[in-house]
Order: sequence, then C-alpha cells, then structure tokens
Amino acid sequence: MKHILMACWLASTTAWADKLPVNNFKVSNPYTHKGIVRTDTVNFQGRHYDDNEGLERTVSVRMWKNGTDVAATEGRLPLASLEKPAVRLIGFTFENSRFAKLRVWTKGNAARTIYIDNQEVNGEQSIVPGRHEVAMKVITEANEADTLQVMIESKQSEYITVNPTGKRLYTLADYMNGEKTGGASLSSSGRYLILYTSFTRADAQRENKTQLIDLKTGNTSVINSFKQWTSTGDCYITERKGVNGEFIYETVDPATGKTTYLATNYTGESGHFLRGEREMVINHTDEGPKEDPQVHQIVMPDDRQPGWRKRNNIRFLNVETGQLIRLTEGTRNVYVSFSPDQRRLALTVRTDDLTERPFSFSSVLLYDRDTEKVDTLVRRDGFISQVAFSADGNKLYITGSPEAFDGVGMNDPTGKVPSMVQTELFEMDLASRQVRSLTCDFDPNIKSFNICRSNGNIYALCENRDCQAMYCYSPKTDKWSQLKLSECFVKNYAIASEKPMLCYIGQGDSNADRLYTVDLKTGKETLVRDWNEERMGEIALGECKDWNFQSSRGDTIYGRYYLPPHFDPSKKYPMLVYYYGGCSPTGRTLESYYNHHGWAAMGYVVYVIQPSGCTGFGQEFAARHVNTYGQGTADDIIEGTKQFCKEHPYVNEKKIGCLGASYGGFMTMYLMTVTDIFAASMSHAGISNPTSYWGFGYWGYSYNATAAANSYPWNNEKLLSGQAPLFRADKAHTPILFLHGAADTNVPINESIQMFTALKILGRECAFVTVEGQDHHILDYEKQRKWVNTYYAWFAKWLQDDPTWWDSMYPKKNL
Repeated sequence: MKHILMACWLASTTAWADKLPVNNFKVSNPYTHKGIVRTDTVNFQGRHYDDNEGLERTVSVRMWKNGTDVAATEGRLPLASLEKPAVRLIGFTFENSRFAKLRVWTKGNAARTIYIDNQEVNGEQSIVPGRHEVAMKVITEANEADTLQVMIESKQSEYITVNPTGKRLYTLADYMNGEKTGGASLSSSGRYLILYTSFTRADAQRENKTQLIDLKTGNTSVINSFKQWTSTGDCYITERKGVNGEFIYETVDPATGKTTYLATNYTGESGHFLRGEREMVINHTDEGPKEDPQVHQIVMPDDRQPGWRKRNNIRFLNVETGQLIRLTEGTRNVYVSFSPDQRRLALTVRTDDLTERPFSFSSVLLYDRDTEKVDTLVRRDGFISQVAFSADGNKLYITGSPEAFDGVGMNDPTGKVPSMVQTELFEMDLASRQVRSLTCDFDPNIKSFNICRSNGNIYALCENRDCQAMYCYSPKTDKWSQLKLSECFVKNYAIASEKPMLCYIGQGDSNADRLYTVDLKTGKETLVRDWNEERMGEIALGECKDWNFQSSRGDTIYGRYYLPPHFDPSKKYPMLVYYYGGCSPTGRTLESYYNHHGWAAMGYVVYVIQPSGCTGFGQEFAARHVNTYGQGTADDIIEGTKQFCKEHPYVNEKKIGCLGASYGGFMTMYLMTVTDIFAASMSHAGISNPTSYWGFGYWGYSYNATAAANSYPWNNEKLLSGQAPLFRADKAHTPILFLHGAADTNVPINESIQMFTALKILGRECAFVTVEGQDHHILDYEKQRKWVNTYYAWFAKWLQDDPTWWDSMYPKKNL
C-alpha cells in the first residue's frame, strides 16, 4: 500500500494551481497493534502476515474529530518516532463558497490515505460549495519520525478557506438530509399528540417514524400502526393485517399502554371510524371496463391517465355485525361528509362534461339515514370543492371559486373572469337553502378549513400574500380574525375534537420547522418541538428583507430579497430573480429545492417577486392570471428587477439571472422574448406553446379552464399562439437552460424540446438536460441532487464567469 500511496503523492506534486497551506490539524493518538495471536503463518492469499497489514482498518476515519489541536508551520506537521508501526488520524476542514476543482497536496515518507467527507479520494476532486472535512490515515514505520506537509491546491483558491471558523454556509445537503416533519394530530381531549417525521441520510436512505407525545409530561415514544384517534378521550386506534389479510383494529390507552380489541374488517379495504367507533366509512373503488393492454380505446382525454376509469363509492362497515352496507352505486365518483350526529350525509357527486367549462361538475345531495330520503342541495356546479357541516348541523360550509353558486361570491369590479384557484368559503342554510359568501371581502385565499366542534368556529389555513396563516371565522359575530402565531408560514394543522385546541407545524423565511399547540380560548401558544437548532444551529444565513414597489399600473407588487452571508455593500453581486408567475404566490419558507438562502450562500443577491396573478392578494389580483399568458406578469417582473437594481447599487446589473418552474418555466421563456435585462435564465418543466400543452398535458385542457377561461385554439389564436414563447422564439437572445423530467405528464417534455429545437435552429445559446424517470417534480434523491446542481452550475457559468462546474458536469462533446 505504501508504494501505491507514494506513487500517488509523486503524481500530486505537479504545480498546477495555487496552494493553500494547512497550518492547524486535529491529530489523534497513535493506534498500534497490541499483540496478535496468529493461528497460521500465512494468510488466505498464501502470503506471510505483515505486522502493518490491517493497521489502517483498526480505526474509523470518522473519529478524527476526537484528536488534539496541533499547529503546523507552512503546512508542515512533525510526526514523532514510535517503537511500533502506528496509524494516526489527522484532519482539518475547508469551506468553498463556489464550486471548486482541487487536490489535497501532501508530502512525506509515511503512507497515507486521504478522505474528503468520509470518502477515499485520490487526485483532483470536484467539490460542491459548502464546508468539507478532510481526514487522513497516516501510517508510520517503527522508529521512524516524519514530517507531513499538507496543502490544498486549486485554481479557485480565492473561494476556499482552510479551517474556517464560525458558522458554515447553507447547502443543498442541509435541505435534503436530516429530520423533517410530515404532520401532526391531537387526541380528542388534546392531552396527546401524534407527530410524523422522516429522517434522510446522506446515502439517500429514509426512515419514517410515528411519535406519540404526552403534552403534559413531554414524554415521547415511537409507535407503530397508528390509524386514528378515538372520537372521545385519549385512546388511539391501530390497524394491522392478520394472517389472511384481514384488517384488525385495536384501541390503545397511551396512559396505561392497555390494548383492547375493537374490530376485524374482512372487506380488504380500509376506512375511517365514525364517531363512537361503531361504524367505519369506506371509500370503495369500483374498477371500470378493462381494455386490451396492447391496443385500447381512449374514450375521454382523461382516459390516458392511469386509474381514471376507477370510481369511488361509499360503503359502511358495521363494527359489531361485520355487515358491509352499500350506500352509493354508479359510474360517478361520490364523496361524503357527515353531520355531527352522523344522521345526515352530504354526498358530493362528480360528473364530467367536456362540452362546457370547467369540464367537471359537482352536485351535492343531502341523505337522511333514518328516513332514507335524498334531497338535492346543489345541482351541477363546476366551481365547488370541500363540503362540511356546521357544528350545530344546520348549515353547510362549502369552498369554491368566486364563480360558484352563480357568482354570489364575486367582488372584482373590473368584471374579469375570476381565477378558479382563488378559493372562497360559502355558507348554505339547510332550512332555507340560501347561500352566501363568507369571504367576499376577505382577500386571503383559503387552502383548507376545519370546524372546531367545541366552540363552533371555523379555522382556515389561508394564503395571505406570501405567508400561510390561520384565520378564525366566528358564526356568532360573522367576522374573521387572524390567529397570532409565531410562524409566518403554517404548513399543516389539526384541531382536537373535544377541546378548543389546535396544533400546527410552521416555519419562516429563515428558520426550520417548529411544532406548537394553541389554546383557541385564550390564544396561548406553546412550543412543543423545535427543529431549527438541530437543522440550522451551525449555519450562517444572510438577511431576508421585504421589498415592495409601485408598478407603472399603480399596484403595490410585493416581494422579498435575500443577501449573502457576510454581505459587503461595497461589493457588486450577481442576482437571481425567482417567481412562479402563475396562480399561486411563492411561499415564505426556508426549505425548498428552489432554495433562496442556498443561492445567497453561493454569492447571489436573490429577489423573490409576487407578480400579478397570484392568489392571496384578493380576487382582482388573482384574476390577472386568466387569459393573459404572461401579459402584465412579465411587466411586473421586469419593472421590479429594474427598480430593485436602481435602489440597491450593490447588484451587478449585467449579471442578473431569472428562473422558474412549471408556469414559472413558461414565464422564463416568455421573458426571454420581451426583455434583454437578464444574462442567463432557467426553465424547469415550462410551457413553450399553450396550444400543445392544452392538448397533450394530462391536465392541459382542465388547467386552461383557469388560465385561459373560454379560450381555445380555434377562437383565441392571439392568446394561445401570440403569447406562446415558441412563436416568439426569434426574439429570445438570453442564454437559457431547459430542465425537464422525462416522465412528466403534467407539462410533457415536448414543451422544452420544441423551444430548445427552435433556439438551436436560430443559433441561440441554450442547453437542455432531462432527468430520466422523473415526473413534474424531481423527487428521487440522487436525481434531485444532480438536477439542482445542474442549474447551480449553469448560473455559475453565466453570472459568476466560472464554467468549471458546468464543464465538470457536462464536458464538451465532439460530435
């Protein structure tokens, strides 16, 4: 091994770049073989045993941090003579703010193996931005002193710091690895909480956990097979499969650990226990007609989608008798919600009709289980969604777009077609059947809602500009109020069924998840679990600040910006501009693979804008998304970028990049055809031709019911072709990167292919990278890492004048 290592050292001593000496190390005590009892004179290979053999394997390289701090001079570290052969662990750290190609340059007589981030390396390495660990296993011969010299050799040495102090930079690995939350729920009395988490390791392995937390004592335990809480008290129900595939349900008392048998379900389909745990409601799947898998008819555009022919019908399982009761049958999808006494059901029946926008319609039926009477409450409304009974059972609360119930909730004085993504809340009085909007003058956009049975109020998770906040609607006062919470972006929430108590998980623009409970009577908020210190305690973040501007149309356009850590206002920085530009705002969260703080850590100023068309700003603002395909939205982005640069002189106006995904990818392509203020751009899964997307995407025609309401290729060519980046490709001159999942069914990959082809024919600078096997979102761990690094490398090439990363990932092909 020593001869091989020495040969590697000789190859590494060629001067090819700047050398940064390492003058401080962690050095372990020497590890030696004690006394080895050998039962043979030769090993399995027939060679005589060597005292040095296996010495390197006696200690893990990960233990180098346990060593003692030792100073060196000009990278020279003396190693004292020992009576026996020994291995020492010697380590240090470095941090590179940009991608770097480097070598760990070493000189000395001792054999050594080098590791970077626990991986054995040899020769030149490609190192992504971040803080990295270098460890060496150094083996010295008996009675031989040595001097080990260590340097880092790199052409990007100006971006490398050896043995950095203080907090480290935020990286993609910090987002991808570690523990993340999946949701939480409260027991009926609010005493206990279930928390779902997942832990991802650097090798992409993931472990999911369900944790039971006693909110009174703080005790936490990991449990299995949790299904739901019982409707009263603190017990929970578990579900497991028996030897013949049947579902077996048991209740568990978390205070005593006592388990009690509840029921067995032989139907093969799981469901949800109703109040009292005497019945289970099952969403039963009926299979539609089968086709020849090799040659088959497509009866509807949606018939291309796997599972579209399946239909949902409602079944009840009597827990005591085991009888399965069929409530609904038919070829339409049916969904159910229950009155508090479970005597009456609201059945939502879905029907498709492609001859009329919005192509899918819902009817709501009121079914009385005692009389078996069915009454129609809502007939064929295409704009409603969630349905729930009030706490007293006398009203229905229904979410829908402003066009629901013949537009009773519309409040846009301009008369534009409302955005179907803008969600309002309606109240139907079951006695009079009168419907009124509860949110007609309420700008936040409702994402979901729940009814607190103990106080009768409605609690809704709403988009409020770029935040997600909790709001309370009081039927007694007919007023909305915002809950005063610590986190600006609530990810998910749950309400106890017997107590006015809420739990939620939220984060902010600069902090990771935190879990809280909230007393809905007093408003008192209690922190239960904080992941921020664990995930972010060692990380230095730059500042995130609000920045809004007045557009030429007189609107206040909201946004925020991120500065690099250790920001110096006297310097010039490249800038990245991020937007969605479609029907939703870009949420004010820390963690995303479009990671604003991560971009700032690589030396960019980051501007996130909420342009016209976003929900969360009221109906009129959201309606600007409809029948515009870039008009107005692009003006906001361009004006905002110019004004931001004018007010912030530390931005290098010649080094601005822009990026977006899905509709944001469309916006990137469109922007390239109307402005030249950007030096580089990236479009992930973008739409280049609304007409081809309309016809080919799984949801193309139904999405256009919102984005291009009542507009079709045959009646509005000016919109669907005139606004298409593909039909304006000759006006694009900015270098653009196209990224796309090869298996994308939402925005098919042809949308990137055809724009890439057009720009190639026009001789414009562009690149196209596909991610095999991935759909609209890149979820596979290793593929996500490469996908993100691809656009990092692209912007480093064009905005930081360093093609090293890009050329490393995508070297030039001579074809």
